Amino acid sequence: MYIISFHLIFNENANVLAKRLNVEYVVNFNPQKNDLIIIFGAHNEADKLVMIQEQIGCKYIIIQTEQFESKVFDNKYYVHLLKNNYVLDWSKSNVERIKKNLDIKVYSFYFYDNFTTTNDNKTIDYFFCGAYSPEREKMLTKFKNQNPDYVIEYDFSNNHINPVTLNEKLAKVKYVINIPYYKNSSLETHRINKALSMGCQVISLYSSDLYLNEKYENVVHFVNDLSDFCPLLEQYPKISYGDFMKQYGDAQILHNINSILYIDNINKSKQ
Repeated sequence: MYIISFHLIFNENANVLAKRLNVEYVVNFNPQKNDLIIIFGAHNEADKLVMIQEQIGCKYIIIQTEQFESKVFDNKYYVHLLKNNYVLDWSKSNVERIKKNLDIKVYSFYFYDNFTTTNDNKTIDYFFCGAYSPEREKMLTKFKNQNPDYVIEYDFSNNHINPVTLNEKLAKVKYVINIPYYKNSSLETHRINKALSMGCQVISLYSSDLYLNEKYENVVHFVNDLSDFCPLLEQYPKISYGDFMKQYGDAQILHNINSILYIDNINKSKQ
């Protein structure tokens, strides 16, 4: 068993998981028959992964990272991968929609795990980066106009897909803003966990995943509208990433590992 990532933004998660499982994190993909491979970002190489699997006979554990509303689910090769391999997903509501609409079995849930970094010299008060949408721009512009005395930056350019540049930026940020791209989004825990691991606080709109909203209630500053968050009130800081890991994350990571090892045992029994 080994791990590979086909998208830059998941490389760190893949690397951390490999260390926790004590398996190899590979960069060059050279699968052999009966290999069991944990894959992040499978949607980026779905057609190639299907072809390789059919030709070689390897097995995949797909870490499903995409919102159900995403266009990746229009990709027949990606859906084929999900239907014919072991799947882990991060969101209960996402799983329910995937099962209902695509009849795909999801074996377990996955918790995004990151390396931790702290920096007390934070010069950017509020920061958002992500794909452009008119709704995001409208909310962020309104928030910036309402708070002219604060340093507020937002970036729709994809400049921060690279983990190095993202880390450099987040090290300077006090609050990361989470605004969903889709109307019925599950909670973007990939963005949230990354921000927390860099010592940032997080402001987020509520998601459609009531379970995750509850789990993150003591960690994230949830608001119904971004303008509801008033810096002048000096909102009390939520718990640290370390405390969050103790309360919720560590148990979820152990669950990740046990689920993957269980799948590994199933795979070995079939060989």
